[in-house]
Order: sequence, then C-alpha cells, then structure tokens
Amino acid sequence: MLKVAVISDTHLGFAYGTERQEDSFINFEQAFNNAVREQPQAILLGGDIFHDRIPKQEILGRAIELFTKMNRAMKKKLTVVRKIKDGKVELEKYQIPPIIAIWGTHERRHKGSTNPVQILEKAGLLYCLHAESILLEIDTDKLGVHGLSGVPEPYAKDALRTWSPAPFKEGPNILMIHQNFKEIMPPVDHYLEFKDLPKDFNVYLLGHIHNTSQNKHPISKNPIITVGSTVSTQMQKSESETEKGLYVLEFGRLQGGIKFIPINTRKLIYEDFDITGNKPSDVYFKLAEKIDSHLKKHYELKPMVRIRLIGMLPDGFSPEDIKLSRLIKEYSDKCIISLDKSKISSSELEKGSQLLQDIKQNRFSVDKVGLEILSKSLRNAISQEKLHNLFELLSVGELEKAEQELNSGVKNAQENKIAELESA
Repeated sequence: MLKVAVISDTHLGFAYGTERQEDSFINFEQAFNNAVREQPQAILLGGDIFHDRIPKQEILGRAIELFTKMNRAMKKKLTVVRKIKDGKVELEKYQIPPIIAIWGTHERRHKGSTNPVQILEKAGLLYCLHAESILLEIDTDKLGVHGLSGVPEPYAKDALRTWSPAPFKEGPNILMIHQNFKEIMPPVDHYLEFKDLPKDFNVYLLGHIHNTSQNKHPISKNPIITVGSTVSTQMQKSESETEKGLYVLEFGRLQGGIKFIPINTRKLIYEDFDITGNKPSDVYFKLAEKIDSHLKKHYELKPMVRIRLIGMLPDGFSPEDIKLSRLIKEYSDKCIISLDKSKISSSELEKGSQLLQDIKQNRFSVDKVGLEILSKSLRNAISQEKLHNLFELLSVGELEKAEQELNSGVKNAQENKIAELESA
C-alpha cells in the first residue's frame, strides 16, 4: 500500500519580528510530526513553503534544520524510474529525497534566479518539480507525481496547456499545482477552472488557497483537494471557519483513502460588527463589549481577533470620528487584534466618494473638468482652501491623497458648522 502525506502553504518566516514569528515554524513542525506518525513513503509540499522570495538568513537556516530533521525521520529515499520534462523522457534510475515540492507565488523569482525552494533542493533536502512528471518506484509499487510550480496568473492556462501532463500507466497519479481557481477563490482577474485540469489523474492537489476543501473533477469525478495553509497570514473569515492541517492519501486498496489530520494553531476569531445608527462614542464601548465576549474562553496561545465594522453612521459623522488606537492598545496584551473600519459609510463620505469615483474614471481630463465643477459639486461641504488643494492633487493623479484631503475638509467643515451653532 502506498501512503503519501501532503502539506502546503507553510509560509516559513511569516510575521518575522513580531509576536507571531514562531507560528509558521511551530505549525509546520507539528504538521510534519503528524505526517511522520502516519508512516508515509513520501511527503508532498504544495508551494509557498517560504513567505518571502528572498528569506532572511535566519529563516533559511531554520528551514534547513527542519528539512534535515524531516529527511532523517523519513529514512528511505525514493527511486525515480522515469522522468518527463520539456517533452523529453529520461529512463535512467536515480534516487531523490522523500520530500517532493513545487514552489508557490511567494517564492517565484525571475527567470535565471534561484528561489529558496531550489536552494533546499541544491542542499539535497527535497526534490522540486516544475512542469515535470516523475514515476517513482516504492518497494513493489509505482506512483506518478506531476507538478507545476507557481507561474504568473495571466499565463497559468497557457502554461498548463503547454505542459500538458499525461498520467503514467504503471500506477496511481497525483497532480500538484499552485494557482488561482475560480471555484474556490474570491473574484480575481485571472484564474484556472477545474475543467482546465486534465481529467485522467487519480488525485489533484491545490496549493495557494489557505482554507481547506474537497471537490471533484467535473469530468472524471476524481478528488480535487485544496490542502490549505498551516498558518493564517491574512486573518480572513474563510480561515476562521476551517481547521489547519495536512492530508494523508492511501493508494493500493480497492478504494483509495483520503484523511485530513488537523493541527493545533493559534485561534482566529473573525466577526462583522454592524454599527448602523451608533455614534462613534457608542461604537467604542460596544466594540469593547464585543471583544470581551470573545475573550471569555481560555486559549493556549493569545488569540487573533479581527472585527470588521460595517454599516452607516448617523448624519454628521464620518469613519474618521471612530478612534480605535486606544482600544487596540488596551487589548494588545490579551489578543492580537485587528479592527477594520474600511466598510463603514456615512452620508458625507458617500457624497465625496461618488465624486472621486466620477473623477477617477475621467482622471486624464481633470483639467477640463476644472475647479468650477468641483466647487459646484461640493458647495459648502469643504473650504475654498481645501478645495484648491483637492483640485491640485487630482490634477497630478494623487488620488489617495485627494481622498484624504476631501475627508479632512468635510470633517473641518462639520466642526466649524457646529462651532457656529454653539456660539449663536
């Protein structure tokens, strides 16, 4: 019976220099230890082993230690009996480490450069596949492993089509790839679809996507496994809803087995918090109550708490009026906190944003639009000084600074109006 463990997106070195800098190493080693207990003949890595294209020496050194330990624990090397690359077939037998990897989007470098996964390969710690197929001989069994390392997304379909891998007939075949897929990614400009995958492989392993899932090929109905990451890098909602871990695949029985093994990771708590109708001062205290409710439970490691504020503020207020720095400081010793107010809206902000969107769509004709149109559109919502600054920023294409200037101008105008009313 053939048994293969699969780990992906370990992002070694993520958050280096912060209180989370150990997470990627701890989680990877935990996944590896769980894999070894299953006694697989091979471990497959689905890309983004490292978080950076050029990792710090300290990170690369720790990775070398980890992979050296992995190779010692795995003990037996693998024998390649056939290799197909660039359309050429090689039949000479040779041995490789029991760890087979593809590189991901975080490690990809320009042509002619060596990426960190290739450094591990040069050190004899793993075997790296890129648009390559190998047939392994493991005791009396054979296993085909095919890998396409990460390529720029606009070229992914052409790269897969040009490579055009075909399964070996002598045993089961695994195809690994590290790209966007329409069926499991948020809307992106470029992606592959499940139907783009060649249909005759026993199992498809997808890296790049950080939450795990299982699907089926639309034609062959064979399993498509999104392996998922071992560490949360973006504190997304999807990552808070699924466990981190590894997969173990078994071949050789009447039906192959697929098993997911979870690992213990730092807890990620994600919530959308609707503040519609609340004044900024009320938001502050209600948000504190919300965070407290999440921290009642005991966690082995300081949890990550990400709260995204959504909704509409009452008239006369803008998102800038909600001050979160004090709250973040107050809870910094209890959790790793991220508070997002980018989805809050207000009547004043919507007016300004709509104007900026109209101008962005015609940003090359700002001079023709002119200060008169800006003045007419904003009327009394912004001072003449701010209006001139806004126009100058837009005319040179500084859209982000223009938006800051607009928000600042609206806020100042509101404060002045309130002051006038109080003195009347």
